[in-house]
Amino acid sequence: MTELQPVPASRLAAGSFLDDCDPDDLVFFLLNVGDGDSQVLLLPEDAPGQRRAIVVDVAQSRKTLDLFDTLAAGPKPLLPDRDDLIALLVATHPHEDHVAGIPKLFAEKEPEEFWEPGYYYPGPGFFSMMKAVEASESRHLQPTSGLARFFGPVKVTVLSPGIGLRNRFDSYGIDTNNASIGLKVEYPMNRYIERNGDRSAVRLPRPVRLILGADSQTLSWAQVQLDFPQLEPNGSAVATALRKANGVDPLKADVFKISHHGSKHGISLELVELVKPSLSLVSSDHAKSQYGFPHQVALEQIREALEATTTSGAEHSPDWKLGLHYTCGADSDGAALGSVALVLSKTGRKKSVWRFGDKPSEQVDLDQARRFT
Repeated sequence: MTELQPVPASRLAAGSFLDDCDPDDLVFFLLNVGDGDSQVLLLPEDAPGQRRAIVVDVAQSRKTLDLFDTLAAGPKPLLPDRDDLIALLVATHPHEDHVAGIPKLFAEKEPEEFWEPGYYYPGPGFFSMMKAVEASESRHLQPTSGLARFFGPVKVTVLSPGIGLRNRFDSYGIDTNNASIGLKVEYPMNRYIERNGDRSAVRLPRPVRLILGADSQTLSWAQVQLDFPQLEPNGSAVATALRKANGVDPLKADVFKISHHGSKHGISLELVELVKPSLSLVSSDHAKSQYGFPHQVALEQIREALEATTTSGAEHSPDWKLGLHYTCGADSDGAALGSVALVLSKTGRKKSVWRFGDKPSEQVDLDQARRFT
């Protein structure tokens, strides 16, 4: 098994994670749960000292619930508890490593809205999850590509599954991973296009963008590029004019949560070239993974897409210079890096990367936070 590249310990500095979080920041957690996914997105404050959260997958209920307790504690709570704390819970697809903790989350913090792809999967996690949904009062949706949902100034767009794939797995099925709900998160976003007095579009700040790839594989990503033809970069005069008029941009993101834990079937060179993220995050447990995630094939595709070397023959820059980070990573002293948190300002000037040093079985300790510099 290929060793992952460590982050130099000198690039990690102790600091106050809470002090780095401003009221209008978007805060994203990718929790270290081994080979699985648990993600928490803290929305900007909707009232002084008040935020809500979006949760995407829950591999371990205790780790996610402990994070909520930690964020609500202390003299400066980042996420005070409230009845409508979870604005949206997304079960991207029904594999155990994504949904096993969802029934417990429903029992303790029922979400206002719940999304799942509608894929029937005969597993204990799926049955327990759907039983919890039936007993709840949560709004239940089975979204497909193109659905857009606003949470204040945060826009969440469903990239996958496409309608074609949805109809296929309703009839004769597809691979479960390709049923995944892939998401694009943008902040800040208006709900309509504002016009100047001369009817030209008002120039807005470029939003911060995250793509959360779930376990989507190449079939699903191919469908995404069909469903969103504007995602293919096009420099023609007509395409440029349409983008200015309609606010349409290519499939580009600041942050890409790499799909399927870095599986060799989860991404392609072309996809990463289209997204061109400044930060790429992989959730996996490399040393203990029964599947060997992340795969060397996937890592080489990501590295090549971020820094092409096939012509020059040069060595790729270290992963940390390419913005490639792993929940299972370590620093050059051998210390675990653990869960990742990103603090993203609406201007895009602040993209802080924090690591908490936790193992999959441990909760996040904010006092152990180290900032990647």
